[in-house]
Amino acid sequence: MSYYHKFILVILLFTNTSYVAQADEGKAGLPQLDFNTYPSLVFWSVVSLIIGYILMKYLVTPNIKSILNNRETNIQNDLVKAKTSSQETEKIKENIINSQIELKSRSQLIVNQALSEVKKDIEKKEKDINQKLNEKVVKAEKQIMDTQKLVIKEVISNAEVLTAKVIQNLTDIKYDEVEGKKVINTASKNILVEK
Repeated sequence: MSYYHKFILVILLFTNTSYVAQADEGKAGLPQLDFNTYPSLVFWSVVSLIIGYILMKYLVTPNIKSILNNRETNIQNDLVKAKTSSQETEKIKENIINSQIELKSRSQLIVNQALSEVKKDIEKKEKDINQKLNEKVVKAEKQIMDTQKLVIKEVISNAEVLTAKVIQNLTDIKYDEVEGKKVINTASKNILVEK
């Protein structure tokens, strides 16, 4: 407490003690009904009201006002913090959604690239396999043709030998090998052309 307040309290203490001492010396009865005490009561009532007003104005009200101001400031600060937190939360949520969309598009792109590469590899391998198969088919056809030619030559040569033997054994005609070969070759060519 300040010196001013202590001074007022000491004055009040002395005045009340002197008043009590005077009341004991006086008449018996109620002091409120004694008109001699009215000026003193009015004076002390005014002094008490002034002291109460001063105490309320300079001690109690500023404390209440500062408490209310602090409370209002804290509420406003909390509201601002809540608003910024809400905005930050929305930004974070938006960033997460954008990240998810970006990750989905990246993963889709990676999957599409992988599928494209696999498809290209499959097409390349299929092309290689087809090329190898075609080469084998051509080679097999060539071998078949070569084998067919050999078989035909062998059949023709066997036909020449058989024809010569049949003609010698069954007839008395002299077999001319050159002429026989020509006839057999012509006949075999006609047979092969018909097929």
